[in-house]
Amino acid sequence: KKKKKKKKKKGPAHSPRYPPSPFQAMQNEEGVKVDLYIPRKCSYSSELIQAKDHASIQINIPLVDAKGVIIPGSFTTFALTGKVRAQGTSDHALTVLATKSGYLKKVLPRNGAI
Repeated sequence: KKKKKKKKKKGPAHSPRYPPSPFQAMQNEEGVKVDLYIPRKCSYSSELIQAKDHASIQINIPLVDAKGVIIPGSFTTFALTGKVRAQGTSDHALTVLATKSGYLKKVLPRNGAI
């Protein structure tokens, strides 16, 4: 009996059998480097928000004109880690951030502590 030689299929470098290296940069059709994951930073504690932090939140507060109508595409984004939320300080954190951004006035003392 003759043994048949199995031919190795040479597939592209990005086939499911050979996933791209994590050290390669992702590129779009134009050749511009893009990343799949952009890490976020907590607006209150300045800690990096991990990808697995499912308790973290991101809040977009829109800007409004004098009539109270939302201005499309203009907003301020606040991100909070799950750790800040678990400590029960997220309401204080949002108050501090909104005061520093100018959304709230005369809510906190000048040093930012309650």
